[in-house]
Amino acid sequence: MARKVKSLTMIEDPALDPYFITSDDNCYTVNVKVTKDKDHFRSTGTNKTYSKALTFHSTFKRALERIAQDQLHTKESYKSLTEFLNHYEKIESNIKNYIEKL
Repeated sequence: MARKVKSLTMIEDPALDPYFITSDDNCYTVNVKVTKDKDHFRSTGTNKTYSKALTFHSTFKRALERIAQDQLHTKESYKSLTEFLNHYEKIESNIKNYIEKL
């Protein structure tokens, strides 16, 4: 029989969007909000938002680092290395600020 979780904490912040972290007695879970497109060929004609667990971590710091890593993988085209590095530095700065406060 599975043991029930005593408590579940959800950590959301606009800087992490669409990611958020949940914490229970055992680990920190990195989740992402996924919105189904109503125009997708498998859709039933409505938009639906749901949460999807991505990874599980033993520390909050590692969960934040994983979010930063995922935020770098955008489907954007950068016209220069400088443009990409600015994007990278912004993400890194946000995450470092959170980690330093720990």
